[in-house]
Amino acid sequence: MALPIQPHLAFPAKTQQRTTTVSRPRDVLAMLRHSTLPGAPPTSLIVLSGHAAVYRLGLCAAADRALAGETVLYLAGANIFDPFLVGRLARASRVAPSRVLQRIHVSRAFTCHQMARLVTDCLASAIQQYGARWVILSGPLETLYDESVPDQEAMRLFHTMRSTLQRLAQQDVQILCVSPLPAMASHARRGFLAALRTQADRAIDVREADDGIWLHEQEAAGSRCWTIPRAVWSRL
Repeated sequence: MALPIQPHLAFPAKTQQRTTTVSRPRDVLAMLRHSTLPGAPPTSLIVLSGHAAVYRLGLCAAADRALAGETVLYLAGANIFDPFLVGRLARASRVAPSRVLQRIHVSRAFTCHQMARLVTDCLASAIQQYGARWVILSGPLETLYDESVPDQEAMRLFHTMRSTLQRLAQQDVQILCVSPLPAMASHARRGFLAALRTQADRAIDVREADDGIWLHEQEAAGSRCWTIPRAVWSRL
């Protein structure tokens, strides 16, 4: 099955209409809530991709939902989970970090087979066990770029995970995938991210500029942008 190539997304200009600027670190949570985290009931698949800042944004999203009292399942394919960032965001909201961290259940995958098993065999039961409505996949494609894994096997695992995510997103659960652009990938795997974005209900592009971090979403009726100034981003 041929995978589509990710289209180029033009960088949003500062004069772009419907642009929201974040002025304080704690406002990053509100920005994510209004952009990547639409209101309940959560029934969608959202892909946040582009600059490596997506990892930190995924952690902010996890902290935001935990601060709201939600249980969050966090699957780390890139082995990135920073409890200190979550703690800082909790304290900025005047909540004990331990109360927030105990609502975030982290599972790590170090190989593509482990990630595929977490998604296809373990995620549905974990959602039921914890009564979770929020799932964050951090770097779900990273392990699939392992060159020691044959292309055909990586393709098989990807399509298995993709089908599972599509099925889960149709239930009472919201899935946020955060994935940077691949630094290196074989020709057969270059379309993984584009295929995931095509499947998503919403796809948001993350880019870095001299003035900070930009989030850009193209919609049928136009586009929306959010920007996090560098001074705010560096304080997270």
